[in-house]
Amino acid sequence: MQPDYKLRQLAHARLRLLKDAERLGNVSEACRRHGVSRKAFYKWKARYDGTIESLMDRSRRPHSHPQQLTHEEHKLIDRVARKHKRKGLYWLHWVLRTYHGFTRSVGGLYKALKRLGFYAFRKPRRRRRYRRYERPHPGANVQIDVKYLPQIRGKKEYQFTAIDEHSRLRHADIYEDLTPQNAVRFLRDALDFFQRHQIRVLQVQTDHGVEFTYAMFPHVTVEHPFERELRKESIARKLTPIGKPHLQGKVERSHRIDEDEFHAIRFFRTSHARKRAFKAHITHYNHQRPHGSLNWRSPVQHLRAWQDNQCVTYA
Repeated sequence: MQPDYKLRQLAHARLRLLKDAERLGNVSEACRRHGVSRKAFYKWKARYDGTIESLMDRSRRPHSHPQQLTHEEHKLIDRVARKHKRKGLYWLHWVLRTYHGFTRSVGGLYKALKRLGFYAFRKPRRRRRYRRYERPHPGANVQIDVKYLPQIRGKKEYQFTAIDEHSRLRHADIYEDLTPQNAVRFLRDALDFFQRHQIRVLQVQTDHGVEFTYAMFPHVTVEHPFERELRKESIARKLTPIGKPHLQGKVERSHRIDEDEFHAIRFFRTSHARKRAFKAHITHYNHQRPHGSLNWRSPVQHLRAWQDNQCVTYA
């Protein structure tokens, strides 16, 4: 819909058309001068009632639609959306479709949420489109990254995360220091974790953090402990280019899930309590939480389905 001042400008132009036709006594000549058809002239002449508002464009939105959402569906959407405030659009659609018999499309759900006030208007920004990719099999590439956690009584802690790009299976743990030694400890635990799920890790991908590499310190000539451990395990090493965080997109996305579903909504008085609850959160993520990118299956379900289809068991 155009702004009100433009609608009024168009209305005044139509009024001039009507007055010129009356002054000239020739409808065809007036329409030719204004560049409109005779049909349009008679349309506005029939609508004109002496006020400029009668010549303004009106909304063409139908008064009703046979497929519009019912009042009960709006109530259901409002109740479920308030219960899952931090969930995304596709997650809500999956919950409504799976547990509440919702049959509408994602677009219909989005418009209903807008009507209910869940989405405030904001100016769209141009976003760069990145090509999404998938690894051919589990273990082809494992992304590892670190997340800074909220402090507990002024004490800093760090979350190390390793995620398999194919199955989205994750291993994560919390450490008190951001050191190469803790990175090596985490790598060993992650390799044991993936081995228990019959995944042989072929490549590990990280950024240029000092806990993973000395690449940013050319004056350091000794081998980094993390890279030495990878060499001992015969695992390929991959460093993401500087300024390309989207190449670590899967582990970064999992960190956002942790923030929305755990760190931002849970309060802990001690580090021990947070570590214990975080282990339960990771177990839920791997075994129960459905993922839209995995066709609404958990990482373990997706991994088992792939292994059954390929009839391959990794040592």
